[in-house]
Amino acid sequence: MNNKVFITGASGLLGRSLVEKFTNGGWFVFAHYNRNKGAGSDICEWLPGDFSTIEKTRNFLDCNKDKLKECTALINNYGPITYKSTADITSSDLISDLHGNLIVPNEITSYLLKSGNLHSVVNIGFEGVGEIRPYKKILPYAIAKAGLRLLTLSNECEFPDINFSMVSPSSLTGGEYGKVSGEYTEPDSIAEEIFKIVCSGDHNV
Repeated sequence: MNNKVFITGASGLLGRSLVEKFTNGGWFVFAHYNRNKGAGSDICEWLPGDFSTIEKTRNFLDCNKDKLKECTALINNYGPITYKSTADITSSDLISDLHGNLIVPNEITSYLLKSGNLHSVVNIGFEGVGEIRPYKKILPYAIAKAGLRLLTLSNECEFPDINFSMVSPSSLTGGEYGKVSGEYTEPDSIAEEIFKIVCSGDHNV
């Protein structure tokens, strides 16, 4: 089997749909989780990992380097969110969301790029990512995802032979928090969109 994908945050709502979509599509999946391990199979291996610090993230990558270097695709789905009123946000909240949603994807992407096998990278945003407007409950998250979009665009320019994309869905049905705007989106439909992007090699930023 030549097609192997590494999915971070694979035990979450969208992550589970991504694992199912790619395994059903004939891919071997390396699925990252922190606490909630999913069901393994002949074409899915779950990898425990704590990404709360750069050191722990790098340790995870080093411990799994022989597996991850085989991956031709990466989906940066891991993305913790601070959900609180703007007036209550602390500098620690900003640092936390920037770390989880920008620093971690950059560390993982940079590491896998060195293998020379990576063909496709999909970063996950949210509806309206990068819009210059007030955010009432998700400001640190919005700031971090805007940075991730800039990183995606810059990597797309820097590495033209690799498909860098960003998928920014509206709030997912069954998600922990209410919708930001617009309508809810089914996780399976987003997983289908991402699968098509990875398989086709199209850019979508």
